[in-house]
Amino acid sequence: MPLKYLRFFVLLCLAFCHAAAYAQDATISKNLADLKAKNDLTEWLYQRIDYVNANPQQLPFLLATQKDVWRQPVTLEERIAWLTLLSTQGYDQLQVGDILSSINYYEEAYAYFYKYKVMQFDVVEYVFKPLSNNYTRLGDLERAVFIQQKTVDRLNAFENADDIASTYNNMAIAYYTMGNLDMAANCVARGEKLVKSPAIKFRLQNILAEIFNDQNQLPKARALLQKNISSQKKPDQETAYGKFGAYTTLGDIDLKAGQLNAAENSFKAALSIIDIWFKGYRLREKANLTARLGKIERLRNHPEKALILFDNALRILRINTLQNKTLAQNIYGENKLVEIFHEKALTYRLLKQDGQALENMRYALLANDKIRKEFADNKTKERLQQDGKELAETAIEMAMGLYNTAYDKKYLNLILEIAEQTKARTLADQIQRTKQQLATNIHDTSLRKRLDLERAIAYNERLVMTEKDGAKYQKKVNALKYDLSLLNKKYREQAAGSVLPSAAILAALPEGIHAIEFFFGTRFVYAIDIKNRYVNAVSRIGGTDSLRAQLTLFINTYYRNGPDAMLNSPKEFFLASNQIYTTLFKNTPLQANERLCVIADDVLGYLSFDGLITGNKYEPAMSKWPFLIRKVTTTYAFSLNALIKNKAKDINRDAFSGLFVTHEGSNNTPIIAVKKEATAISKLVKGDYLYDDEVSTKTFFNSFENSGTLHISTHAYLSGINKEPTLDFGKDKLFLFELLARRNKPNLIVLSACRTGDGLLAKGEGIISLSRGFSAIGTPATIAGLWNVNDEAVSQITADMYKFLLRGQSSGAALHQAKLAWLNKAQASDVMYLPYYWDSLILMGADEPVYLQAVSNKVYWYAAMGGALVIIMAFIYLKKQRRNKA
Repeated sequence: MPLKYLRFFVLLCLAFCHAAAYAQDATISKNLADLKAKNDLTEWLYQRIDYVNANPQQLPFLLATQKDVWRQPVTLEERIAWLTLLSTQGYDQLQVGDILSSINYYEEAYAYFYKYKVMQFDVVEYVFKPLSNNYTRLGDLERAVFIQQKTVDRLNAFENADDIASTYNNMAIAYYTMGNLDMAANCVARGEKLVKSPAIKFRLQNILAEIFNDQNQLPKARALLQKNISSQKKPDQETAYGKFGAYTTLGDIDLKAGQLNAAENSFKAALSIIDIWFKGYRLREKANLTARLGKIERLRNHPEKALILFDNALRILRINTLQNKTLAQNIYGENKLVEIFHEKALTYRLLKQDGQALENMRYALLANDKIRKEFADNKTKERLQQDGKELAETAIEMAMGLYNTAYDKKYLNLILEIAEQTKARTLADQIQRTKQQLATNIHDTSLRKRLDLERAIAYNERLVMTEKDGAKYQKKVNALKYDLSLLNKKYREQAAGSVLPSAAILAALPEGIHAIEFFFGTRFVYAIDIKNRYVNAVSRIGGTDSLRAQLTLFINTYYRNGPDAMLNSPKEFFLASNQIYTTLFKNTPLQANERLCVIADDVLGYLSFDGLITGNKYEPAMSKWPFLIRKVTTTYAFSLNALIKNKAKDINRDAFSGLFVTHEGSNNTPIIAVKKEATAISKLVKGDYLYDDEVSTKTFFNSFENSGTLHISTHAYLSGINKEPTLDFGKDKLFLFELLARRNKPNLIVLSACRTGDGLLAKGEGIISLSRGFSAIGTPATIAGLWNVNDEAVSQITADMYKFLLRGQSSGAALHQAKLAWLNKAQASDVMYLPYYWDSLILMGADEPVYLQAVSNKVYWYAAMGGALVIIMAFIYLKKQRRNKA
């Protein structure tokens, strides 16, 4: 056929298709208009759904339904149709790869179902299952397991055995992704006991193979998958999706084993299944497989081929244009995007295009950051922080390489920004959320509901800790947390604050501060040196594993396990302490009388720096040891971002409250040091003092809201299997989770108790301690103990600290001077100069003055009055004598 006729024929076909589509659009528009005129909402909804199911390219038309609807559903049939609409929108959005929008629609369906109790709708099949799977895909695993458990609870084991088995399969995937392989295997076993369907059994076997893969039982995993694949003879969509999953896992196993050709064959087999059975759908999975093929090319040292595949994957996910330009504004929260950009960065690194490599690492970090805005559960956020550490370290290495080449200071600032992205982000979110809550109108109904849910969660978490049947209350806690996560989702996203740009961080730092921010990567530890609001240098100070082991041994031996090792081997402690000081500060010279702010990371959070030894010549007299405290004043921060956001508002509040538990145990044994501490402080500071039975959670919260400074002297410890930080008020206890936002709060909290700065270490987030809990609800500064304190030393140091606070010194300077006073004072024994006894307390947060009212000393007052009276009487007497002489 001549070319001109071919062109004419093509144009004719296009015109015919356009005319047919126009006619079809006109028909559906007329039908919908007629149904609207009849006020038939049910049929109007179903016609829109059916039309888009037949014409997937018209998805925007379906998504506009909520805007086009003329009224809300009222009858049962209308509400069932509305739920069908929401679940269909969720399904269609997932098929085109938009997982976040998909989750939004399914969450709306979940809330609608429970609001109107539409029990005739199959919520398990059309909402619970896809919603929990979406949570798993996104990495929001706690919420995934909650919905899956709801599904199991709702189904009948006799009538729905395969449905429950399928749910256990999905639950196994969630636990597997968490890294909890035992629970994952347990779920597989439960599913296999119930399963009847070969297709569901196939999927259970696939996840079991993934567990074997993670346990490095590669031959066992491979054999199981190959057996499963060969057993699937019946070609249908359900078995096809199972085979797709099996081929994908088989490819991952081969990739892990370095068998690139076998991995490529498996991934291509999985791709062919998508092209045959799910053409135009499963775009997320297609992009994922395309990126895996790109990784294989990178490992083959074929970077150009790898980049083509990565760009193809990004086009599938609608991030790249046809010209392969990455649209940063289109990047959304998605694990697969994170992986693709990470791989692309490594490929550019292979090509020695370091600028492009760093740009793609920043895209990966951006996608990772956007994921966390979707998360509601703090544990999920903390796990994401941990996963993001490796990304951040790779980006830091790239930025350091560019700095060492170009000597451009912008790369040092960028390193600070990247490090801050990995530090205490959940804490910063909690601080931001607290501020938003307090800024919201108190009559706002959504705010009241949020506060009610938070109080209900705290109440039931207390029952989990204190009642025998804790599991019953834990289920209630999980349900309440999920309800809270759905409430005002926009508010939750706003509460997930972004990290400030490095320029804004530096500009907001207190003047004259020398900050050192440590970053523990998976390979190396870095120190970021900031002085005079300027990133002075970034240095690599050691391998992560070796330094972490050295620090852990040092902290456990000399501090956490008591004073014996320090007492028995003072020279060994001296040398070990100096070695740690040298390692941490070898590239960061400290000047005398500096104000040092340490932003610790990983196990460094368990160490107080004041007691580090700065000299290497051992001196038997401990009082003469060269402690770091003699050189600089040291305070601490969870992150610079949190430090800046958590500044005191009402700095002139001078009310003081002291809570003192001076007896312990059932026999009411007196704690002499606490009594001494209370007596010493009460002679200095005017305030409200409560003792023993007067101290409770009720009086604590009352004091919290009405004090500028709050002092708590009692025992503290970690409770339960979750090691929950706990304050012991004698007959009552205060748990970390009970610290909820209050409109008024102290500017300084002094926790004169054992291990109030201690807790479990959440990598990338810091130590989950009472000190951190107070920071989360907006307290600018806390003084807390890192290990079991020596009562006598702490009582004297805290009393002296208040003397310096009354003189107008900042809280960090006052604590510094109080410790020095201990070191400069004659002690009963030389061993009392060992840092175990005096160095437990640290200031975490804002180093600012606090205002206190001094106790007026009546003896001095009476003496002054008496002296004045004597002078007056003497004057009168002398005047009278003169008159008589005259």
